[in-house]
Amino acid sequence: MMFKDNAEYVSAYYSEIHQKHVYLPVDSVNGYHLSRYVAAGAQDIFSQSGATKEFIRHIAEAIKEICNNERDRNSLRTDIGTLMDNLLYRLQYPVDELCAVRMGAIYCFIDGENPDNCQDLWTQQKVTLAVGDTERKIQGDPDLYSFFLTLGVQSTPSYMESCELLINMEYIMNRRQILEGLTPLRLHKK
Repeated sequence: MMFKDNAEYVSAYYSEIHQKHVYLPVDSVNGYHLSRYVAAGAQDIFSQSGATKEFIRHIAEAIKEICNNERDRNSLRTDIGTLMDNLLYRLQYPVDELCAVRMGAIYCFIDGENPDNCQDLWTQQKVTLAVGDTERKIQGDPDLYSFFLTLGVQSTPSYMESCELLINMEYIMNRRQILEGLTPLRLHKK
């Protein structure tokens, strides 16, 4: 499908590198097929599999419980080590940014794509245009990446919750002071 001359879509970004337009529906509420919402819902679930606030809280509460439980002193180190390995693994492979880029790609269209059928092949093609692929000699487009990232963060419910907090600088400064007070002195950066 060609989006250029279709009044239902607007060019939201043009990639100079790939010489491709990226389109969005004019009607952002009713302009998407249900398959896009299903794909976006699945992407949001995957986005939550990183080190979310709830997951970190769960790990911290489990560690406190293990430390306070007198009966399980024999497995204390092993249990805490296992929980920390889980947390460190999730932090070592951050998927948050690419999840947001994928979400942005789900909600955009390029020429040839069927807007009434969200297919992973097209989503991956758009992500590849943004990220690049050295094996296939496809250059990434950093501006397209930023476009997808911004749209993706705005379209991912689990990320928007965090974004609202990040905008409030007073909250961030107070939080930093509280965290410094909760960190043992020997762990403070010198």
